Amino acid sequence: MSVKVTVIGGGVAGAELIRVASPSPLEFTLIEPKSQIELQALYPEYLGGLAKLEELTAPLRPFCDRMGADLLNERALRLEDNTVVCDKSRVGFDVAVIATGAAQNYFGVRGAEKTFSVNTLEETSRARRFVEEKNPDRVMIMGSGLTGVETAAVLSESLDASIYIVEARDRVLPQFSLQTSKLIEKALAKKGVNILTSHQVCEVKEDCILFADGICLDCDMAIWTAGIKPPEFIQNLSFPKKNGWILVDPHLLAKDGVFAIGDCTWVEVDGKLATKTAVEAERQAKHTARNLTRQAEGKSLERYSVRASTDSQVALISLGCDCAVGVVGKMCIGAPTRLIYSLKSWIDRSFIRRFKV
Repeated sequence: MSVKVTVIGGGVAGAELIRVASPSPLEFTLIEPKSQIELQALYPEYLGGLAKLEELTAPLRPFCDRMGADLLNERALRLEDNTVVCDKSRVGFDVAVIATGAAQNYFGVRGAEKTFSVNTLEETSRARRFVEEKNPDRVMIMGSGLTGVETAAVLSESLDASIYIVEARDRVLPQFSLQTSKLIEKALAKKGVNILTSHQVCEVKEDCILFADGICLDCDMAIWTAGIKPPEFIQNLSFPKKNGWILVDPHLLAKDGVFAIGDCTWVEVDGKLATKTAVEAERQAKHTARNLTRQAEGKSLERYSVRASTDSQVALISLGCDCAVGVVGKMCIGAPTRLIYSLKSWIDRSFIRRFKV
């Protein structure tokens, strides 16, 4: 007897799960309001005009048809027992997989919601149009995580403007090792990027950024990359959570019959906390696909093993101009940068090609 699996969210985690699980005795339904898969890792390059739209998107309908999965282009609102309640429809399931990703977090900063964002393709496209039409002279990027750093590096080359990175903590990429932060700060400085660490944004005004110490800096374009939070669907769930994220067990189960993977989760196994990165989303998707098959065959579930943990990061960081650095744990590999960039570019672009018919 086939098992009805409903996947909520068609991003990296949800789409990859369906791809690697097919063909199988599982009947998949994907619930996703967007019509395409979008690769967030290439948003900064798209903003700077270095990546084409077709390089970071793949239409969902042909992909689902090829995988034998049903696609429901609606927004999931809530779970009621073994049913997903959507905008217009109700979808029953034997097993659900929640892979909704994360939403932009503005931390209650006044005016921050009016800034540009690189968290969705729609927002990135809006930012790109602004850059092309207005050609801003001073760009302030709030937040120095991976997205903030890569956005600053790309814009420093593609735009004749003063680029600033604003970070509340005392160094860029604070989630990475000190060695990595120093290398990235040095690389950004060589590109002319102005780095403002230990600066807390108090308010984003129409033409300036106001800091907690009372200083106000002029700004023609403000881009917010300072953090993420669980989307509304996750907030409305009555599941166990940690810091708002769905808390899963070592098998990536939120509760019996419901798996959760990707950025919407708190995955902590054997003392290792998973990062919210494409590396982890992809691995969690593959692991859950195997466990869904094992479950359908009456076998026991396998425990997940975290690879990219908060205390041992794994990342390829693009710095524009065919340059990139690799990070494995506390080790930062800065040469040869062109080779690392080529590797990152190949990984990013080949990933989205998996979903094209």
